[in-house]
Amino acid sequence: MSDANDKILMTSDQVKRQLKSNNTIKPDIKHNLLNIVEQFQCLDHIAESIGLVKNGFSFVNRVSWKTVLSKLEKTDSESEDIKLNDIIETISQSSNQLENELVPQLQKVRNNWMIEVILIEFVFLGLLSLAIAGITHMQGLWSLSNFSISLQPFLYERPAFSLIIGVLLLISFIMLHFNIRDFVAGQLVRKLNKESSEFDLAGAFIKNTRIQHSIFRPDIIGWGWLSRKCLLKNSNAE
Repeated sequence: MSDANDKILMTSDQVKRQLKSNNTIKPDIKHNLLNIVEQFQCLDHIAESIGLVKNGFSFVNRVSWKTVLSKLEKTDSESEDIKLNDIIETISQSSNQLENELVPQLQKVRNNWMIEVILIEFVFLGLLSLAIAGITHMQGLWSLSNFSISLQPFLYERPAFSLIIGVLLLISFIMLHFNIRDFVAGQLVRKLNKESSEFDLAGAFIKNTRIQHSIFRPDIIGWGWLSRKCLLKNSNAE
């Protein structure tokens, strides 16, 4: 629908203002176009909530509004040349791209991040367990010939020392966890930045890997029931 020669980049609010101020003799077409802009606004809001928007991108600019507005201002016969079905098809394609391409791609990258973090932590914890096993064996806390673990005397004899060691181990694990998260995320972000896309997949991924979000979070940030409800409303409008 859009033409590179005619297309002017506008926000959805700018398009809406120009449509409202347009003195057309076809108010029904104008009303339909205003509804269409609202559907584009829905897509923009979802993409922005997820973190996919970059460089002022807007789904509304997939339509050449310069051409549409010029036709809307002309005579009765010329104004009928506005192909609403083509614009609606653009909305449908954009909606499908967001729901069936971008969100699953982001979910896949996020799942890969989660798996890599878990695997690396498993390796580190395995090595740490071996180190602890070796140290405790040297301390006589357990033996291969007579396998028995007796931590109770050690804890009772050195309660303060045991508490400090426990706290240090907990803090070390937390620091290790978040350092691994950042390390793996940084590697994936570099890969995403190398891909050519009009969407900020790297930015959306970073938004999903912030410190306040668990690696086991099932949903993409910004992609919830409100987003699905908005897309469903667009589908019903079509």
